[in-house]
Amino acid sequence: MDDETYRALLCFLDNQHCTEKPAAESNLVFLKNDWWLADTAVIETIHYHKGGWEVFLTFANYQKPCQLIVRKIIRCYHEGKAKTIANYMRRMAAKDQRGSLSVEIKDLNLCTN
Repeated sequence: MDDETYRALLCFLDNQHCTEKPAAESNLVFLKNDWWLADTAVIETIHYHKGGWEVFLTFANYQKPCQLIVRKIIRCYHEGKAKTIANYMRRMAAKDQRGSLSVEIKDLNLCTN
């Protein structure tokens, strides 16, 4: 690494240190108060990453869709097995086994302008 790049990197780190600040306790209260997880829609997602299929479950509050948690559940090396596990894990984690609790894109009230 040449001197100019090294100086630019140090300047960037110094600026980042000055502009960032620790999060307040109130920002993470929804993780400590996990009562909202009882009324969540559970969505399974499968991604191919470095030779394996990773299964993720997303827990989204159907009343406040922006309140969500994503958790990696398992890594499989066969796509069919990953889909089967994802389906069963979603059904086990969901409060409503029939899947009537759902979150749709219109619930987020996003502005596309």
